[in-house]
Amino acid sequence: MVTGETGVGKTILSLHFLMDGIRRGEKVAYVSLDERINGVLDGAMTLGWDFWTPYREGRFFPFEIRIYSEDLGRYRKDSKAYIDTIIKMTRGGDVSRIVLDPISAMAFGAADEFAVREYIREIIIFLEEKIGATTMLTCDIPSGSTQLSRFGYEEFLSSGVIVLGLTSMEGRLIRTLLVRKMRWSPADHSVYTFEILRGRGIVIGSTLRTLLSRQQGVGVPGAAGPGVQGVSTSDRM
Repeated sequence: MVTGETGVGKTILSLHFLMDGIRRGEKVAYVSLDERINGVLDGAMTLGWDFWTPYREGRFFPFEIRIYSEDLGRYRKDSKAYIDTIIKMTRGGDVSRIVLDPISAMAFGAADEFAVREYIREIIIFLEEKIGATTMLTCDIPSGSTQLSRFGYEEFLSSGVIVLGLTSMEGRLIRTLLVRKMRWSPADHSVYTFEILRGRGIVIGSTLRTLLSRQQGVGVPGAAGPGVQGVSTSDRM
């Protein structure tokens, strides 16, 4: 799960993840839950990412799914039908990476928290069991919130949690990235800075601690420096 406030780069990170798969010869899928696909892919073009060509070649499967809270309450849930839709749209589910952007859109306005939690949990399980793809979920959190997710339980359903943020430094906003959780794997819990660059996407820089020390003119022995070029988008993200 990639979580953070509006405008921190969650969708861009998820597209970076998919583009990396495409460049490795994989088939990938992008499921938009609140934006029009054309807008997302045209926006990606401004970063120098052409998703239209792999779409025409049958290697990229973008589509929209709308889930309305009143329907969730009326019909309780049908997570299997949701997965069947993904399998149908991806021509049999032969994809290695899937993005659901944002998972929080699936439950806005729903009164029954337990039903929503079970719905999302079953979708994650079915994605793993029926498709076997590495799935990235994006999740919006309220501005200024210290929560990790919109509803307070999505992080417990995810095997990994990456937190994106913004911090103010000398009158400008610095983008930050933290691997908060990575189940069964060692993780570097340093807060890193990053930039969004055309043609490259997410590019990791120095740790926030190192950047702060440079601003103050004080060296930090052993602090991680720059040179990590790009987010890790391995098969197990």
